[in-house]
Amino acid sequence: MLAPSPSAALHPPADACAVAGEDAPAWLAAAFAVAGTLVAMMSAALWLQAPAAPQATAAIAVPQPIVAAPAPKPPETPVPLPAQILAPPMPPPAAIPIEPPAPPAVPAAVRSEPQRAAKASTECFAPLTIAFERGSTRPNPADIKRALAILPKALSRHADATLLVEGHADASGSEDLNVLLSYSRAKAVAELLKKDGIPPQQIAVRAAGAGAAHGDADAVANDRKALLRIAGVDDCDQLTAVKRP
Repeated sequence: MLAPSPSAALHPPADACAVAGEDAPAWLAAAFAVAGTLVAMMSAALWLQAPAAPQATAAIAVPQPIVAAPAPKPPETPVPLPAQILAPPMPPPAAIPIEPPAPPAVPAAVRSEPQRAAKASTECFAPLTIAFERGSTRPNPADIKRALAILPKALSRHADATLLVEGHADASGSEDLNVLLSYSRAKAVAELLKKDGIPPQQIAVRAAGAGAAHGDADAVANDRKALLRIAGVDDCDQLTAVKRP
């Protein structure tokens, strides 16, 4: 059996089951522990101070959905208001008509005689007298003929006027008899006018009764009559009487 060499005595053989570092001193292990702690703390501080790294990389980037551009909106058309809400346009102010000044009135006394005569001839009607005999209701034929020649033309100028037939009597009888006699005379004249074509609706009959004449034969005879006038038309005899001094 061979004796161990001196080097083998200085360096004993390593145990195959021993753990590396178990034979290191305890202070060395503590130093390494403290150093590791400091390194860890410094690494944490540096990590907090460093800017945050981008979270998305090309390998793990999440594709974003493609959003189409919004289509342009059509121009808005104004909505017309209902007709009843819209106020009607104000009409332009109407021009105020300026009336010419009226001519000054001419007093009746200043009018000339020709003017008054022309008015009397165009705007008046001379009453027609139909004579009767005493106590008779038969009119004078000549007076009837003259009246029938004048009345149609006069009434044509006054189509809406009424022909008044007024009977008269003298004062020789009683009042009741004179009223009845005057009415009968007016009625007899009206019947003759109707037969000659005067419209019946244009004739009015009236009884005037007895006149006021007494004693004078001519005045009494003048009361036995029927007087024809056109209602609403001036009496030419009265206008002539006004002109006389």
